[in-house]
Amino acid sequence: MLIVIYGANRFFAPDTAPAPTTEVSRNASPGLDGIIATDVPADQLKVGDCLQGFTGPLQTSTVVTCQTAHNAQLIGTFAIDGETYPGPDGILDRSEELCKSVPLDPAAPLDTGWSYHFSRPSESTWATGDRLVACFLALNEGSVRQSMLPAETAVLNT
Repeated sequence: MLIVIYGANRFFAPDTAPAPTTEVSRNASPGLDGIIATDVPADQLKVGDCLQGFTGPLQTSTVVTCQTAHNAQLIGTFAIDGETYPGPDGILDRSEELCKSVPLDPAAPLDTGWSYHFSRPSESTWATGDRLVACFLALNEGSVRQSMLPAETAVLNT
């Protein structure tokens, strides 16, 4: 009886595979609100994106022009070399080292109110080929209206 139910469910049940993520469209000419795109998945962010309402590197974000009030920016992405997973501490150390190596604009209002955030591979994603580290610089409180990257690297949202 269980085999019949299982077979019927496999035959009549709708496909339960997750739907592919659709590409979020970006507004090339944002209005006065400065919004380029809303609900942007982390994997669709681009280096230089200024983010409004940033809460974490794996959360969806609102991308705005860097002249619009924002509390974070994607400042860089890196691929970690190697075949062997370096362990959580090794990944954390290497991610922090890579993110802190990104040159920032010396004219940017950088003080102790900023924190580095990054997404990094876990052991299970490493096994599937993930080597990407995404580096974010985020304010602990408040917002700014400029890019944290030097002008030559912050061409996307300036």
